[in-house]
Amino acid sequence: MHVIKKTFGLGLILSFVCIFLFPSSIYAHAYLQQSTPSANEIIVGSPSKITLQFNESIQPAFHSIQVTNSEGERVDLDDSYIVDNQPKILEGSVQPNLPDGQYIIGWKIISGDGHPLEGNIPFQIGNSTSSSTNVPTATSTGYYPGLDLIVIRWLLYLSMAFLMGILSFYLFMYPSNAKAKHRLPKRSRMMLWISYGGIVASIFLSLPLQATIEARLQWSELWTTPWIEQMMRTSFSTIWLIQLVMVVILGGVIYIANRASTRSYSRGMYHFAALLLGLGILLSKSFIGHAAASELKVLSISMNFLHLSASCIWLGSLLALAAILPGEASLPSSPEERKRMIFRVIRTFSYWGTGLVTILILSGTYASLKYVPTMYSLFNTIYGQVLLLKCGLVLIMLGFAAFNMLRGRHNKSIGRTVWFELSVGVITLVLAALLSNLPTAMSSPGPVDLSNTLETGENISLQVSPNTIGKNQFEIQVQDANQKEVLNIQQIKLTLTSLDMDMNKYEILIPYQPGSTFAAEDLISMAGRWNIQVHILTDSLDTLDTEFNIRVGTE
Repeated sequence: MHVIKKTFGLGLILSFVCIFLFPSSIYAHAYLQQSTPSANEIIVGSPSKITLQFNESIQPAFHSIQVTNSEGERVDLDDSYIVDNQPKILEGSVQPNLPDGQYIIGWKIISGDGHPLEGNIPFQIGNSTSSSTNVPTATSTGYYPGLDLIVIRWLLYLSMAFLMGILSFYLFMYPSNAKAKHRLPKRSRMMLWISYGGIVASIFLSLPLQATIEARLQWSELWTTPWIEQMMRTSFSTIWLIQLVMVVILGGVIYIANRASTRSYSRGMYHFAALLLGLGILLSKSFIGHAAASELKVLSISMNFLHLSASCIWLGSLLALAAILPGEASLPSSPEERKRMIFRVIRTFSYWGTGLVTILILSGTYASLKYVPTMYSLFNTIYGQVLLLKCGLVLIMLGFAAFNMLRGRHNKSIGRTVWFELSVGVITLVLAALLSNLPTAMSSPGPVDLSNTLETGENISLQVSPNTIGKNQFEIQVQDANQKEVLNIQQIKLTLTSLDMDMNKYEILIPYQPGSTFAAEDLISMAGRWNIQVHILTDSLDTLDTEFNIRVGTE
């Protein structure tokens, strides 16, 4: 009971940390940082090429740049390419001597985490007044997983959970079959093979699935479209081939371990090797997702791997506890001894469960801090909402776990609550499959509302809305030490500096305005981290200075 209380206490503390502390220095999803020409820029003369710079490396396949004029006609040369030794930059040539008018750059890429992104960037050549007055806005959209992806990834996670959980149960939690003297019972062997079949099917289907995502194809089009050659140029295909090799070896190891002629001292070794291969497959999965595109790759991949492994072993061990343990053939024949052995297994499982839950909480909190930058994004993005739902289901599982542990301590039967806990875990894996492929909440941090208090007592507030690429509303409010509005302001100057790349600063001047709120509308040219210096000049020529760091989203 004391262990459970400590675990719940730790979980609650870390949950509050997850909600209220969000660092601003880590990115986890690709976005367009800068373009030449930039969005809505009016340039003099025809450009020779289009240059797009992203915040992370992009895949060397399935990218394109298409430039169209106001009539919808293509004026590019269809030759998009990644610049040598600069994997974050995509360029493409356009036809020479383009006439004045409005143009739209349509771009498509595959980000470092394997997700497709696309967008439009309008610009204008010359100050032509014959162009349409309806100036388009820049857009950028990511990939949202479909039912096919969710089902295939969920099948992989569920199959891995059952296989690794059953193996972990017999290796570490069930002492009655010491040194693997006997083969696993028929039911256990059957469940291992069913789980293995699920792993094979999900991994086999994952390559064509990824092709439908990256090449933007329907499943029916895979038979008529030459997609394999381009897919083999992506990082996903490398990991997929490694997974295939490990799956083949895993099948051979399980077969040998389950043979009646296998010596008892070798059987446990083969089971342990199968568990390590399962962990290897989960580790490889961490190399093709959000974690693989992070700046802190080693830490992110490690945390993702620990989270997946702990989830799978916990959930699969629950299956073994509920479906295998009560009918285990190697349990003592005496009812009393059998009962004592079952409760001994339950106690051992509770210790393992506490450790696994601790890993889940720590790694899950890290992921939340990394991919959810603000409270707004936690409650107002699909990623944040799914994350909240997943956290709620994990808390329900913890409640069932605590109840089951109390029953075990009082020598009561396991009961149906283990099946309830297992069912909630299966649903949680669906959300895990969804989260691993949703655009993170980094793209939508929401409006900025920050304030700083100066040493002299004045309080300066900054609001930026909607805080995305393009036009934004900037508002400044100033209060004195007595919290009264300062009205004798002559001018406010905002100086914006990108913290992600070396580029020119640009200034926004807000002249005198009646009232206490100073507002202006201006552009933010790229997403990412920005520093905003605020310089306030009063009628008496006194100055007030402060600065803010903000994160600008793409949507």
